[in-house]
Amino acid sequence: MGHEPHVRHPTPNEIVDELLEGNRRFRDGVRRERDLPAEVRATGDHQHPKMAIVGCIDSRVAPELVFDLGIGEAFDIRLAGAMVDDAALGSLEYACGVAGAGYLLVLGHTGCGAVKAACDIACDGGAAGKDLGNIQAVIAPILETIATETTTTGGRDSSNLEFVDRVAELNVRRTILEIRRRSSLLETLIGDGALAIAGAMYDVRSGAVRMLD
Repeated sequence: MGHEPHVRHPTPNEIVDELLEGNRRFRDGVRRERDLPAEVRATGDHQHPKMAIVGCIDSRVAPELVFDLGIGEAFDIRLAGAMVDDAALGSLEYACGVAGAGYLLVLGHTGCGAVKAACDIACDGGAAGKDLGNIQAVIAPILETIATETTTTGGRDSSNLEFVDRVAELNVRRTILEIRRRSSLLETLIGDGALAIAGAMYDVRSGAVRMLD
C-alpha cells in the first residue's frame, strides 16, 4: 500500500448530497449509466476515493449499490454489526490518513441479524451466548449497546423490530465513538477539519438511507 497522492475532494456536505442522490436513483431504479471497463482503466494505476464507508456484512446493504457508486469512489469495510476491530481501524487510517479520503460514513441498517441475535442473548440473560466461538466478538459490543437503550421496558428481544432498529442506530453511534476513541490519527484528522465522520441507517424494507444527526 504505497502513499497515494492527495487530490481535491468535494466537501462533506457535497458528499452527503451525492450519497443521498445516489440512493434516490437506487430506490427509483434509474441508476446512473456507467462505462465500467473505462472506470477500470481509469483506476488501474491509482485510486483517489473521496470517502470510506464502514458497514455491515448483510447481503442487502452493499454500499456501492445502495448509493449507486462507481469503481474507485469509496473504500468499503464491512463487518457484522457495522463495527470496527484493529484491522478495520488500520484500514481506515490508510484510507483517510494515507489515501486522503475526507469523509467517513458508518452505515447501519434495520433488521440487522447481529443485533437481533444480541437482543435475544441479552433477553435470555446471556446464557445463549456462552458457546458462540468467534461470533462472541460480534455480539459482545452490541450487548454493551443494548444496555444503553433504556426507553424500551418490555419486548427487548428480536420480535420487537422497533427495539432492534433503535439498538442498531445506537450501535452506529457507538462505532463512531469507538473510531474516534481508538484511533488518534483519525481523531486528529477530524479535529483538524481534514476528515468528517457521520452515521446513517439503511432501511432494508424501503431501500432508503437516513442520515443521523
